[in-house]
Amino acid sequence: MIQATVIIAAWNSEDSLCASVESALAQTEVSLEVIVVDDCSTDKTLIVARDLALAHPQVRVLSQQRNGGPAVARNAALAEAKGEWVAVLDADDTFVSGRLAAMIDFADSVDADIVCDGIMTRDAANDFHQTATLAFAGDPQNDNWTVAEYIAGNMHGTPGLSLGYLKPVIRRSFITKHTLRYDENLRNGEDFHFILDALTNGAAIRFRAEPGYVYSVGHESISRRLNADHATALARADLAFAARHAEDLDPHCIAMMQKRAQSTLDLSSAEQALAALRDRRPLRAARVLWRRPRATGRFLRQLAQAVTNRLRRR
Repeated sequence: MIQATVIIAAWNSEDSLCASVESALAQTEVSLEVIVVDDCSTDKTLIVARDLALAHPQVRVLSQQRNGGPAVARNAALAEAKGEWVAVLDADDTFVSGRLAAMIDFADSVDADIVCDGIMTRDAANDFHQTATLAFAGDPQNDNWTVAEYIAGNMHGTPGLSLGYLKPVIRRSFITKHTLRYDENLRNGEDFHFILDALTNGAAIRFRAEPGYVYSVGHESISRRLNADHATALARADLAFAARHAEDLDPHCIAMMQKRAQSTLDLSSAEQALAALRDRRPLRAARVLWRRPRATGRFLRQLAQAVTNRLRRR
């Protein structure tokens, strides 16, 4: 019997994949399999993954014929998963020793469908670890999370780490029963929408405060990570969720999702304007803000932060 399937969506992760997989294989007191999905990498990720599979019978490798993003890759892994539980692991992150057994024991003790735990952030430059403070009002350990609490913890500008960054351990029977899948139109925010769909299907989600997941903090700014098309897709998904649940969710939840969608578009416009300035194209920056004037305030705040960061580095 396989207790847990660890799914890893990997794209151009040749330098970090080995450590991620080994952190999963090092888990004790739990029988597991690891499914690595290479998302049409252009580096040696697939070679590294296949070498790991040759060395460890618990590792299986799937290879995508085209790059579809993490949602597509994770859905491919879900279709092949055999474990009672599914654990999500990014290809540049790691598990703390003993995490999976502790999470599964905790989930069984509180009859949860999904469990999340604390996150340690790791700065790749100096290997500094710090426990992240979550964007959660109150004590996240108290009871099952509500839809409203989860949405509130994923609003732009809320202090703390957005709850969408948490990597859950999910009872596979719940996934199967409700035919849950990642939204393949998304390349940002797919984790958030997966958990949100689980909540609206009645999932019992609990939180274990002990940090068991190590999240690697990259060096690139959000402007390099946030693609305008990806942001638009995320905003559309937020609005579609609000429309789909307009009759069965509290109006406050609907309003938060609508506000979140607008904030995502503001962020995208601000980042596009900043990118134009970096490319010495001020007229393009002005056009972007002219098309979405409500993004100007965010643009000015981010510009001030960028200038401050540059001065500190001198």
